[in-house]
Amino acid sequence: MIRQKLIVLEESGIIDTEIHNYVLAVCDYLKEKQVIKEELEADVFLTHLAMAAARQKNEEKVNALDPFIKDQIISDPQYLDSQSLWQELSEMAAIDFDEPELDYFYLHICNMLNEG
Repeated sequence: MIRQKLIVLEESGIIDTEIHNYVLAVCDYLKEKQVIKEELEADVFLTHLAMAAARQKNEEKVNALDPFIKDQIISDPQYLDSQSLWQELSEMAAIDFDEPELDYFYLHICNMLNEG
């Protein structure tokens, strides 16, 4: 499903080929590291990642998470693992992400880890 979404996003000019390939590489890495078994398990995270990368390239900002939600993420048992996994994934990226984007990534990664 994510592969079809990426094609539509690229054909629509929302993301470029570099972002498309980055998100596919992240998807493959998550499967290789056995974080997910099926691509569908990471669909929300990968879609957000593609859109966040496009925002960064266009120098668009995302609103910060509500402090209550951010506190919930930080207190999640998977939070440290989500930071560690993001560190690995960010090394694959050709762009840097703003702090508010990272908070959303941690939210999605925590959810993915908790469901896995």
